[in-house]
Amino acid sequence: MDKQAIEEIKYYQSFLETLQLNPQLAHTKTIEMDLKGRLNPTNLMQVLFFEQKRWLNFREFYEYYLSENESLLKETFSHISWEDFKKGLEARLYRTQFGLLTEYHAYFACKCIFGTENLKRNKELDKAGVDFQLFYKNQIYNIHIFVDTPRAWAFRQFKTENKSVEKTVGWHVNLPYSLKSNRFNSLRFLPNGFGIYTSHYLRYFQHELDKGNIQHNNIVGTTFEGFLYQ
Repeated sequence: MDKQAIEEIKYYQSFLETLQLNPQLAHTKTIEMDLKGRLNPTNLMQVLFFEQKRWLNFREFYEYYLSENESLLKETFSHISWEDFKKGLEARLYRTQFGLLTEYHAYFACKCIFGTENLKRNKELDKAGVDFQLFYKNQIYNIHIFVDTPRAWAFRQFKTENKSVEKTVGWHVNLPYSLKSNRFNSLRFLPNGFGIYTSHYLRYFQHELDKGNIQHNNIVGTTFEGFLYQ
């Protein structure tokens, strides 16, 4: 176990426990178009959270994003009422940040198991559609984190077919998480309701790697409901 990574994830989980969840924002979907380039919230979160170590809650991140991008947003979405747009944007950023924070937890948890030196994530990988890379037993694994729903699987397939995701060197592994209970890949929920990856799920992933059951991305298989690799 990576002791430094363990301390890191403890700090991160303590931050997640301070978040106030907002179900209304989670279900508001009036702004669905892509936010690209400078408007991509993923890039800003990378800078704030990983480079500047500024862990902002949902409201703080929305306000910071708005202050940084207001002029460009007004220019890009001039056909929409600004007040209506802001309401939809807040919900959009909430859902984006929520998903990314879950992804970050998987990354931190894998660092604990596999060692910090064996994990890599950066803007270039994100642009290529890879959440993070794992270097394990002389092999590169490109890890894809997403919720285990038909819609998310369809989007994962869309990225494979239309965005050249699979061109990134290494084997591609889907590591989806379920929001439903009693599934192998179900999240564990913190007191405030935020879901995080379980060590049981990730240890099983390591076990499958050790057994050689995770194969090249031209092979599709399943070992249990909700865990597929390709």
